[in-house]
Amino acid sequence: MEIRPLETLLILTLAAGFAGCAGVAQSPPAPASAAAAVHAENDCLKCHGPFDKLIATSANYVAPSGEKTSPHRHVPHDSKLEKDIPDCGNCHVAHRLSPLPAKGTIDLSKVTVEWCYSCHHLKNFQSCKDCHP
Repeated sequence: MEIRPLETLLILTLAAGFAGCAGVAQSPPAPASAAAAVHAENDCLKCHGPFDKLIATSANYVAPSGEKTSPHRHVPHDSKLEKDIPDCGNCHVAHRLSPLPAKGTIDLSKVTVEWCYSCHHLKNFQSCKDCHP
């Protein structure tokens, strides 16, 4: 697949807006296409939100460490600002918008919390303050 200059510029522009922990270098996965990047950045919460509802819906997620927590969190976690909602593309691959995929046909088995581990480097979800007072 050839990526054209305009797509590259769009991908780089969107990548610059990814949220993350201060001082931690982030390497978010590259979007499959410029169209997917625009979709992930602008449209996910129009159907899958609002973000507070998404947090509540996934509150019983069991992490690989065995902890029960919602992986959908503001970053930094004490924020409630819209700008601190991580990009969905950090963990999810955007699906097509037209036509929408049939309900239950999207494979979520490859969704991981690896992006979270860029800050939670011990691969658990303890508060940073537990180790970094």
